Amino acid sequence: MDISAILLGVIVILAATALCVILFERIGFGAILGFIVAGIVIGPHTPGPVPVHAVDELQSIAELGVVLFMFTVGLEMRPEKVWKMRRLIFGLGSAQMLLTGGVLAAYLIIFLQAPWEAATIIGLAFGMSSTAIVMGTLGERGELATEHGRTTFAVLMAQDMWIVPVMALVPILAHSTDQGAPTPLWETLVLVVGLVAGIVAVGRWLLPAALGYCARRRQMDAFGLVLFLAVIFAAWSVEQVGISMTLGAFLLGMLLSASDLRHQIEATVAPYKQSLMGLFFIAVGMSIDVGALLHDWDALLVHVPVVLLLKGAVLIGLALAFGIGRSAAIRTGFYLSQVGEFAFVLLGAAAVAGLLSGDGHTLAMLVVAISMIATPLMVKAGAAVADRLGAAPASADAELSADLDRHVVIIGYDEVGYLIDLMLERANVPHIAVERDIAVVRRAKRGGRNVFFGDMYSPTAQEAAGLGKATAVFVTSRDSEAAKALALTLHRLYPQLDVHVRVRTLADQAALVAKGIKHAGTGYIESTLTRGGILLKDLGVSEEDVSELVSALRDNDYALIRAAYAETKRT
Repeated sequence: MDISAILLGVIVILAATALCVILFERIGFGAILGFIVAGIVIGPHTPGPVPVHAVDELQSIAELGVVLFMFTVGLEMRPEKVWKMRRLIFGLGSAQMLLTGGVLAAYLIIFLQAPWEAATIIGLAFGMSSTAIVMGTLGERGELATEHGRTTFAVLMAQDMWIVPVMALVPILAHSTDQGAPTPLWETLVLVVGLVAGIVAVGRWLLPAALGYCARRRQMDAFGLVLFLAVIFAAWSVEQVGISMTLGAFLLGMLLSASDLRHQIEATVAPYKQSLMGLFFIAVGMSIDVGALLHDWDALLVHVPVVLLLKGAVLIGLALAFGIGRSAAIRTGFYLSQVGEFAFVLLGAAAVAGLLSGDGHTLAMLVVAISMIATPLMVKAGAAVADRLGAAPASADAELSADLDRHVVIIGYDEVGYLIDLMLERANVPHIAVERDIAVVRRAKRGGRNVFFGDMYSPTAQEAAGLGKATAVFVTSRDSEAAKALALTLHRLYPQLDVHVRVRTLADQAALVAKGIKHAGTGYIESTLTRGGILLKDLGVSEEDVSELVSALRDNDYALIRAAYAETKRT
């Protein structure tokens, strides 16, 4: 293929994706469904001027987006928080897998006379949900920190843990001898323990040390390369023993959740994560065979709703049994009613092993694809059902999210930043401080201060600090020009913010005020007035006279000082 054909293919992909995403967001179905539909439009199974055929290659690359996404989820989940969720992960999640798999297998055996071996594999495959679509939708709707977001996440984690035993069942149920002897369970367990220990070593010691070195030397390109190397290593290592790559990435992120570098890590990963996640959903759409779909439409019209409703009903019932609130239980059931992307792998392995016929394999794959497409509709339906039943919306669990709301962001942690931090703390105002110098951050952390490493000139770092939801920001820097530039940028990007900034001169202050930043202050003038007052008192001037003089100099926004300074500039 020549370069012009490649460029034309890229143009088609971008144009179709942009149109579909805009359309589906406009009608309220979200960007994810838009990406999937765009994939269907440009995929090899749809007639068109420039069909894109590299489905497998695209999906392999795009899976890195899911890996990065789960890595960032891990950054928000400290180990102690995950441990608190163990009842949901190991209890609710495992019960969901077993019961959903059993119910769907029974449906296949009773109504379709499917062999029990094939029914078992299909039932377990259909019991798994799409981590990429569900977590992406939760993030898109801002529901990751809700009760149903927490419950959904716990079930997804359990499903990923079940991948290894379910895959091990395929050759056993197929009674196959030509696939080689399966690896003994004890060997698999040893490998898993060893790999987890390796990831823990990387996440606890090696990676923080390497990232800290890069941060101290301001080598942010190297910072990103080291970070991506570690994430890919974690994903690849667990994949070698058949475990979902997302679990390895999540574990690494969780180990870094308490790191001083967390916000900068999020900022580094964010742009790549978003792009690759979009590619993943496009690849899902490209894998859908429209011709086969139209051929089997009558069967799909029955099987897809049955799978969605049975799976959702099982989840709702189990969630209620585990003490989840009614609203959260309903929303969780609808969120997880689709079949996940791992079913493609499992069904493919079952077909190779002889458990599924060609027609049965095609039909099952279509059920998976259509259920994924239906996710936005099921999410909307779940919310409507929960509201209709009078269930109160699930409340946000602040413990699950590091994001603050209506908070103050302090940018720079010198003496002024520290003073503002103390004042906000004493006044019980929610706030966070961000500093570019990792050594300063670590000293502050040792002192019990809530300070994070990050470069706030980066848009993704601004997002990580929650500037979109903040009420005010205080910019402090010894570099007055840098402080002015950042203050003006934040004022333009986040109009809801009250921007407070410390500048050096009255001219700097006037320039910022003229551009709409009302809270620009000259720290050196106030400190000079204070020290000058002390000097006058030491020289015998009465406290009353000193106070009167200082007040006069402060009046009318330092009018006397401005006039005197202007006079010196003219002479």
